Amino acid sequence: MTETANQSRTTLQKLITGWSGLSLSARIMIGLGLGIFTGLFFGEPAGVLQPVADIYIRLMQMTVLPYLITSLVVGFGQLDVGEAKRLALRGGILLLIVWALTILVLVLMPLTFPVFDSASFFSHSLVEQRNDISLTEIYFTSNPFASLSQNVVPAVVLFSCLIGIGLIGLEDKERLIAPLRTWNQAIVRITGFVIDLTPYGVFAIGAVTAGTMDPETISRLEVYFIVFSVASLLLAFIILPFLVTAVTPFRYREVAGIARDALLTAFVANSAFIVLPILVSRSKQLLEQHGLLDDNADSAAEVLIPVLFNFPNAGKLLTLLFIPFAAWLAGAPLAGGDYGSLMAAGIPSYFAKAQIALPFLLDLFGLPQDLFQLYIPTTIITGKFDSLVTAMNLLVFALLGAGALSGFLVFKRARLLRAAVGILGSVALSVVALRILFAFTIDTGYTLDEAMKNMHQTTLSAETVVHRDLFFRDDSEERRKGSLADARARGSLRIGYDPNNLPMSFFNADGQLVGFDVELAEELSMALDLRAEFVPVDWSELPRMLADGDIDIMPGMWYRPFWFQSLMLSDPYYTATAGLAVHDERRHEFDTLEKIRRQQGLKVGVPLDLTQIGYSIEHYFGGTDAEFVPIEFWNAYFEGQHPEVDAFLLPAEHASAWSLLHPEFTVVVPQPDPVKISTGFGVAPGADDLVQVINEWIIYAENIGLVDRKFDYWVTGQGIENTEPRWSIMRNMLGWGD
Repeated sequence: MTETANQSRTTLQKLITGWSGLSLSARIMIGLGLGIFTGLFFGEPAGVLQPVADIYIRLMQMTVLPYLITSLVVGFGQLDVGEAKRLALRGGILLLIVWALTILVLVLMPLTFPVFDSASFFSHSLVEQRNDISLTEIYFTSNPFASLSQNVVPAVVLFSCLIGIGLIGLEDKERLIAPLRTWNQAIVRITGFVIDLTPYGVFAIGAVTAGTMDPETISRLEVYFIVFSVASLLLAFIILPFLVTAVTPFRYREVAGIARDALLTAFVANSAFIVLPILVSRSKQLLEQHGLLDDNADSAAEVLIPVLFNFPNAGKLLTLLFIPFAAWLAGAPLAGGDYGSLMAAGIPSYFAKAQIALPFLLDLFGLPQDLFQLYIPTTIITGKFDSLVTAMNLLVFALLGAGALSGFLVFKRARLLRAAVGILGSVALSVVALRILFAFTIDTGYTLDEAMKNMHQTTLSAETVVHRDLFFRDDSEERRKGSLADARARGSLRIGYDPNNLPMSFFNADGQLVGFDVELAEELSMALDLRAEFVPVDWSELPRMLADGDIDIMPGMWYRPFWFQSLMLSDPYYTATAGLAVHDERRHEFDTLEKIRRQQGLKVGVPLDLTQIGYSIEHYFGGTDAEFVPIEFWNAYFEGQHPEVDAFLLPAEHASAWSLLHPEFTVVVPQPDPVKISTGFGVAPGADDLVQVINEWIIYAENIGLVDRKFDYWVTGQGIENTEPRWSIMRNMLGWGD
């Protein structure tokens, strides 16, 4: 027994020794690999490691802001006035050069996108008004301590820079700078301790990501992921390093290898912010190896990395690729001239976060705001690559800035030409290779129309009756007024429906009547203990059908004066938004009231007649000479029967569903202050008992979340999502845990 224990102890010691003997980069890669395998093996249960991943990220973040503040104070404070001016000038030139190279990648990479038709379900972001970007709030603070506690990094950086600049020229500044240097050394040591935990932290991050990310999300966005990854690798390992080797004595292997641990950590942890102290340390290490670390080089490393982190660097700007991708996905690729506008608006916008800048840019280019919802899950993968590029970019800033201040930059025609050929050749080769890859591997077939037609009810009742033809009352049946008592006497609740009213009521591919209004009405009838009996309606005959008892209720009725004199309406159960269905290529002409009112000779389709949506017409088109064309229902417009009509005015929720069947159309909601359309159940005049019970049921349905669940399922498209558990080796291959 003792011998067995000794053998086990010896084996464990060997493993520990072997593990400790590996480089940190190797241990990080092993931890990442084991984490990914763990996530794939267990699937969604791997999410239990999320707290471990969060703890690791928080430990890495813990020292960054304190280090950022003191390094900026020290870096600026130790300069004299002349050095500070040179640093600002040359740092600005470096930033412009990196922007130019990044723009080259951003403009050329979208050329790889294949031809693709697309549309999207309704999203609440389509009708939300964007928040303007406020550089004042981001950069200028009246309380730096509040900015520090709220992690407003640009404001903290500006405050720290000003303190450092204030020290320039003071005679006794060293009394403050010396202890701050000691403070920084202590923080670097603490960061080193945390870095040793990186293999375990990335194990947890890899397991959670691999175990919980939806494969369908990856499939939808595969083009963006591939293009973004290739662009990132080009910048991180070719363009930026070549920029350094072209004008410095550093070799490519030194530039790419000196911060390998920091680059891996930034990649896996999805944050370049947490490796700022390491990048400063590594840049100084490389300078010292070549005997180039003097006071000027030291100041450049200390200042440029934390300062330029808050500027739109190459890593941050890479996410601008989402705009041409979103335009391509929406079926309206950006034209060549649009890229100038994208850069002119995008680079200043990226002084804020991408989460603020991208909605603004989507709106600027007339792209559906709901595409921004796709961006959020992409950051799980793309965030790693842009963090990698950001880390390399900051290292390059430090090395080139040190060279500019210390005077060791060398400009030789042969080296510059070699770097230019390498950069341009690599980009061109990547574009060609991706074009070929996508041509053979990417399925660009459009399927959302079939997905819409194949949606099924979430609740089914065997007793439900669906009439396909217009209802004709039996002559022996007494004429009724659609009261609750009449419905109870009959044993059924007669519900009107329009078979072409996507996504509210329509027949799916299996011939079943489905939709948002259909399910809500069926839920209402079950609550009343009545059989649901669906009857097709003619909208022009609707008031008569209610009055004669052909139907008892009609869901989806808009609160408009058009109906007030001929029927009663229940309380609203949801609120729609008036929008415009237009051809994709004309979407930008209708996205604001200002643009609409500048146009002349518009022809606008409206449902039924002008009094139906008179207020919407006045709000969107008041003061114009637009001609309004009443069309009984909007399906004729989407099917191309009215080519003379420039736009059709209808609820955005309906228009989004129809654009799925006809992806050549898109939906715009003119801003600001779009018109809201409250929607309730219509009943016959005098059916007060039925209205009262419907109102009570609406309150109940809203309180239990029934209306929201049905809306999300049918209108925002959750009905086409895969609800199966995440694929895993344990469940799908081994059959454990079914």
